[in-house]
Amino acid sequence: MSEPSRNAQFADEFNQRFEALIEWAKVHWPEKNQPLVPEDFSASRREIALLLGARLNAGMPYNAGPTPSDGGEQYVSVAPAPWP
Repeated sequence: MSEPSRNAQFADEFNQRFEALIEWAKVHWPEKNQPLVPEDFSASRREIALLLGARLNAGMPYNAGPTPSDGGEQYVSVAPAPWP
Protein backbone atom coordinates (compact mmCIF):
# COMPACT_ATOMS: atom_id res chain seq x y z
CA MET A 1 0.00 0.00 0.00
CA SER A 2 1.40 3.41 -0.94
CA GLU A 3 1.98 6.07 1.66
CA PRO A 4 -0.74 8.47 0.39
CA SER A 5 -3.39 5.74 0.42
CA ARG A 6 -2.24 4.53 3.83
CA ASN A 7 -2.47 8.10 5.15
CA ALA A 8 -5.94 8.54 3.65
CA GLN A 9 -7.07 5.26 5.21
CA PHE A 10 -5.69 6.36 8.59
CA ALA A 11 -7.43 9.75 8.32
CA ASP A 12 -10.76 8.08 7.45
CA GLU A 13 -10.54 5.68 10.38
CA PHE A 14 -9.44 8.48 12.71
CA ASN A 15 -12.48 10.57 11.72
CA GLN A 16 -14.82 7.60 12.15
CA ARG A 17 -13.47 6.89 15.62
CA PHE A 18 -13.70 10.56 16.58
CA GLU A 19 -17.34 10.71 15.44
CA ALA A 20 -18.04 7.55 17.47
CA LEU A 21 -16.42 9.17 20.50
CA ILE A 22 -18.60 12.25 20.09
CA GLU A 23 -21.74 10.12 19.92
CA TRP A 24 -20.64 8.17 23.00
CA ALA A 25 -19.98 11.44 24.86
CA LYS A 26 -23.41 12.81 23.96
CA VAL A 27 -25.16 9.63 25.13
CA HIS A 28 -23.20 9.31 28.38
CA TRP A 29 -22.92 13.01 29.28
CA PRO A 30 -23.85 13.19 32.98
CA GLU A 31 -25.21 16.76 32.99
CA LYS A 32 -28.61 16.29 31.35
CA ASN A 33 -29.60 19.92 32.02
CA GLN A 34 -26.77 21.10 29.76
CA PRO A 35 -26.46 18.58 26.91
CA LEU A 36 -23.50 18.58 24.57
CA VAL A 37 -24.03 20.38 21.27
CA PRO A 38 -22.01 20.24 18.02
CA GLU A 39 -20.32 23.56 18.86
CA ASP A 40 -18.69 21.88 21.88
CA PHE A 41 -16.54 19.91 19.45
CA SER A 42 -15.71 22.60 16.88
CA ALA A 43 -12.24 23.37 18.30
CA SER A 44 -11.42 19.66 18.39
CA ARG A 45 -12.52 19.28 14.78
CA ARG A 46 -10.22 22.14 13.71
CA GLU A 47 -7.25 20.63 15.54
CA ILE A 48 -7.91 17.20 14.05
CA ALA A 49 -8.17 18.72 10.57
CA LEU A 50 -4.75 20.31 11.07
CA LEU A 51 -3.31 17.08 12.41
CA LEU A 52 -4.66 14.95 9.58
CA GLY A 53 -3.93 17.51 6.88
CA ALA A 54 -0.66 19.31 7.43
CA ARG A 55 1.14 16.96 9.80
CA LEU A 56 0.07 13.67 8.26
CA ASN A 57 1.18 14.83 4.82
CA ALA A 58 4.24 16.85 5.91
CA GLY A 59 6.81 14.61 4.23
CA MET A 60 5.04 14.41 0.90
CA PRO A 61 6.07 16.43 -2.13
CA TYR A 62 4.11 19.61 -2.78
CA ASN A 63 2.76 18.64 -6.19
CA ALA A 64 3.49 15.00 -6.82
CA GLY A 65 3.30 14.70 -10.57
CA PRO A 66 5.24 12.47 -12.93
CA THR A 67 8.95 12.11 -12.26
CA PRO A 68 11.42 13.78 -14.65
CA SER A 69 12.20 10.39 -16.22
CA ASP A 70 8.47 10.01 -16.98
CA GLY A 71 8.28 13.42 -18.70
CA GLY A 72 7.54 15.51 -15.63
CA GLU A 73 9.18 18.75 -14.63
CA GLN A 74 12.83 18.63 -13.54
CA TYR A 75 12.42 21.49 -11.08
CA VAL A 76 9.31 22.52 -9.17
CA SER A 77 9.58 25.73 -7.17
CA VAL A 78 7.91 25.38 -3.79
CA ALA A 79 9.17 28.71 -2.45
CA PRO A 80 6.51 31.40 -2.26
CA ALA A 81 6.80 34.41 -4.53
CA PRO A 82 7.96 37.64 -2.91
CA TRP A 83 5.26 39.91 -1.56
CA PRO A 84 4.28 42.47 -4.19
